Amino acid sequence: MLSFDYSFQFPEMDLKDRYGVNSSIGGSIISKTTKDYLYSLTSKWIFGNKINEENIFDFIDGNNGDIINIDGQIPIIRTFQRGAQFHFNFGKKINLNIKKSTSGIVPSLGIGYVYHKIFIENILGETPQLSEDLKRGYDRLSGGFSLKQSLTFMYLSNNNMKNFNIGLELIECWAKDLRINNYTKNIVPKNRFDLFIGITLQWIVPLKKRTTTNFYYY
Repeated sequence: MLSFDYSFQFPEMDLKDRYGVNSSIGGSIISKTTKDYLYSLTSKWIFGNKINEENIFDFIDGNNGDIINIDGQIPIIRTFQRGAQFHFNFGKKINLNIKKSTSGIVPSLGIGYVYHKIFIENILGETPQLSEDLKRGYDRLSGGFSLKQSLTFMYLSNNNMKNFNIGLELIECWAKDLRINNYTKNIVPKNRFDLFIGITLQWIVPLKKRTTTNFYYY
């Protein structure tokens, strides 16, 4: 099966000190055995608009708190959360007696990798202090080993027209700072424990092997 995935996630632990809520969008390749064991590969991209960490640009904002571009203007600097989550998952569907479907509750475990950073967008003129190379000193890129647990309801209709998965997920990440230099007055922790608590939805597209017909000629 293939699925199109969406999650709305809440940050906890070290993650909430840097970011607000985020969304993640992606897809999965899912294999279900005849005994209802499920194996899947999932990749999702993280998008968020809320940055909680303050004073990121203290190093370059001058005495009056403003960054000046090459034309002597004050540019518009916008920051966003970006990143990705990659997991290999294993679960078991516990069947429920629902008419016209093969549906059930699916507890699952996953192992993978997660990274996140602050995406910096500069509007209005060239700003040498925030060139593509120098942005790396402010983007707080972090990543590391991740575990994932989820509990979902899977609905697979008998006619293959309605197939979805909805439930809750918990993603832990033992991350570390991946940048050699951080141009900041703040102390950036080298090791982190990040936690995503999410509501997840998957729209599933079943894939079936093509059937063949044998013809016998006499």
